[in-house]
Amino acid sequence: MSNNINRTEIAKGVFFTAICDKRFKMNKITVNFMAQLDEKTVALNAVVPGILSKSSRTYPTFKELNNKLSALYAARLSDTVGKLGDTQYMGLSVTSVDDAYALDGEKITEEALDIMLDCLFNPVVENGVFPEKTTALEKQMLIDDIQAELNDKRSYAVHKGAEMAFRGEPASLSQDGTVELAEKITPKDAYDAYENMLAHCPVEIICVGCNDFESAKNKLAKAFGEVERGEIFLCRSDISKAKEAAEEQTDKLSVTQSKMVLVMKSDLDNPSAIRIMSKVYGGTTTSKLFLNVREKLSLCYYCWARYNEKKGAMLIDCGIENSNIEKAKAEIIAQFEDMKKGNFTDDDVMFAKLNAQNTMKTIGDSLSAIAGWYLSAIYMNDIKTPEEVMEQDMAVTREQIIEAANSMKLDTVYILTSNGEGEANE
Repeated sequence: MSNNINRTEIAKGVFFTAICDKRFKMNKITVNFMAQLDEKTVALNAVVPGILSKSSRTYPTFKELNNKLSALYAARLSDTVGKLGDTQYMGLSVTSVDDAYALDGEKITEEALDIMLDCLFNPVVENGVFPEKTTALEKQMLIDDIQAELNDKRSYAVHKGAEMAFRGEPASLSQDGTVELAEKITPKDAYDAYENMLAHCPVEIICVGCNDFESAKNKLAKAFGEVERGEIFLCRSDISKAKEAAEEQTDKLSVTQSKMVLVMKSDLDNPSAIRIMSKVYGGTTTSKLFLNVREKLSLCYYCWARYNEKKGAMLIDCGIENSNIEKAKAEIIAQFEDMKKGNFTDDDVMFAKLNAQNTMKTIGDSLSAIAGWYLSAIYMNDIKTPEEVMEQDMAVTREQIIEAANSMKLDTVYILTSNGEGEANE
């Protein structure tokens, strides 16, 4: 993957980044609007991309829009909503075959981009707001997504653990908001949120594929140049400070398998060391958590650790028998005390690094993964290729891993256990 990542401002608060990779025969253009997570706006922001991706004034029905995309060698238009630390991102993306592979020399990438721009800047409106029917459908889809996550008890426990760990911080919010907030959305509310996004949200445009994207850059610059942009919102993430004493909470629901989430926090400025440390501890099938807590002691069904660099937090989640909650918690903490003392082997470190290396290598296999990587890197103001980060990870020393472990402090323990009415679907 190219090290020459060129990011330029093409309109007020609108930045364009192109990554050319000749291995691909497709091109993907993503327009990401960024906004600090806020309870008042999170659900509204989440519903807007879905509304925009279904029609435009040129193609006023989903069927017409879909037929046009199909005619462009099955080009795909999709909406996206996600979360980076304390920030929500939302927008549209279009994926299409490169012009070089069109049968009659058609400008496929250009035409696909025109469709996305039409959806973005010329949406269907009724009486100055989004159509009632379209809004209702997208609102219900958003509610379904939120409920689906809540019905998955593992996801629910992770969400509750993060909510506790980041209480009072934007990151405590879900990228989709809550069912209660989503149910209140009106066509006018959604349209106001759309106009607010156009006027005030910083925009990151990421283009990935075999195209040089110069034509796309010019089209996007012209389109955004015609938008009246006001004050641009500031989007950032702050490292979350650990509580003086760890907070613990237990909830009871209809589950047959208990879930436990522990969150540890660090302010150490060495993400590579923390990333490798978290893998030695609980990020692979050779990790201390997997081999000891799961395999040797059989205290859990799964037990994994993952690192959130944007918040300086490591989250451990596990599924356990109700009777093993305290034993599992004690052993998970004991294994981390071992990490602090350096009780791990060179083979443990090697396997962790190889796992991290494999993860980095797979990023280059997908247009979406590449786009997501650079959006995150730009957001963190640390633009490196996966290969460059891989080199940093591979250079991490044992001493740095021990330092990373000792920088961590237990912040949160969330337990979801049975109320005596177990259910099958967890």
